[in-house]
Amino acid sequence: MATIKDIAQKAGVSVSTASRALNHNPRISEKTRQRIEEIAKRLGYQPNYNAQNLTRGESNMVGIIFPVTSDTAPANPFHIDLMRGISMALKPIHYEMVVAIAPTADDLLQSVKSMVEQSKVHNFLVFYTTKNDPITEYLRQKKLNFVVIGHPNHRKDRYVDNDNIAAGRVATDYLMDHQQVKCPAFLQSASDWVYEQDRNHGYQQSMRNHQLPAISWRYTENGPAIKDFIKQHPQIDSIVCADDLLLVRLVRQLQEFNLPTICFNNSRLMGMLMNQEDKVDLQPRKLGQQAVELLFEPGEQCRIVDFKIND
Repeated sequence: MATIKDIAQKAGVSVSTASRALNHNPRISEKTRQRIEEIAKRLGYQPNYNAQNLTRGESNMVGIIFPVTSDTAPANPFHIDLMRGISMALKPIHYEMVVAIAPTADDLLQSVKSMVEQSKVHNFLVFYTTKNDPITEYLRQKKLNFVVIGHPNHRKDRYVDNDNIAAGRVATDYLMDHQQVKCPAFLQSASDWVYEQDRNHGYQQSMRNHQLPAISWRYTENGPAIKDFIKQHPQIDSIVCADDLLLVRLVRQLQEFNLPTICFNNSRLMGMLMNQEDKVDLQPRKLGQQAVELLFEPGEQCRIVDFKIND
C-alpha cells in the first residue's frame, strides 16, 4: 500500500508538502495540489483519516448514545434501522460508529465520558429525549457536537424527528376511514416517552375532529391488563398502539378480541410477526441519514422526516 512518503518521492517534493497538498492547504498552489492528487490516485493511496482527525484532537468516530437499557431488554428494531441509515451516511465521509449503552444513567454517563476523554470522540447522536438528562447536559457543558433523534426537551438542542402529533392523528384517521370503526383506544407504554405523548396528542385531535370520546390505556406492571381494560370498555372496536414493541408485548392478549389495529415503526421484524396490522412507517433509515447530515451542518437547527402509512 502506498504511503505519503511514496507520493512525495514520486512528485519530487517533501513529505510535508505532499501532506499539505492532500489536505487542501491554501499554501500549496492549485497546480501542485492537482499533480500530487493525481499521483496519489495512480498509486492507490488510502489516507489514514483517523490519524488526520487525531492530529486535530478528535477521532473519526461518531458516538451513538442509546437510552438507558437493562441487560435483559430486547433490541429495538427501530434503533437497528436507525443505525443502518447512520452507517450509510458515515461511510462516504470516512467516519465510524461507537456505541454507548448501559443499564443505568450513571453507567451511561461514564461510558460517554470515556469516549470523550480517552477516545477523543467529539460528535454524538442521541437516540432518545428525556427531561433532566445528565448525558445531554454533559455534552452541552463540554460544548460537544451532538444531534438528538426525537424532539428534545432543551430548546437549543439540534434534532431530527418525525411530526409525531401528525403521525398519531393520521394513523387514527386512517384506521377509522379504512376499517369503519368508531371507538379506537390508544395504548402506550409505561415509559412516557415524548414521541408517545405526541402520538397520543394526535390521536386525541383525531377523536375530537370526529366528535368521539378518546380512550387511552397505559401499560404498568401492576395496573389492569389490556384484556381486562377492553372488557371494561366494550365500546372499544379498534387499537392505535404507540409503539410496535409494546404491541409485541400485548399481542397475545389482543388476539382474543381480533380488533383492527394500527401501530408505528414498520420494522422488518415487526412486519414478519404482525403482517395483518396497518403500520405507520417512520422511515428510521432516513432519520439516521438526516441526523448525520445535520451533525456536520452546524448552521441548521432541525430536520423533520416524513412518515407514510403501509397497509
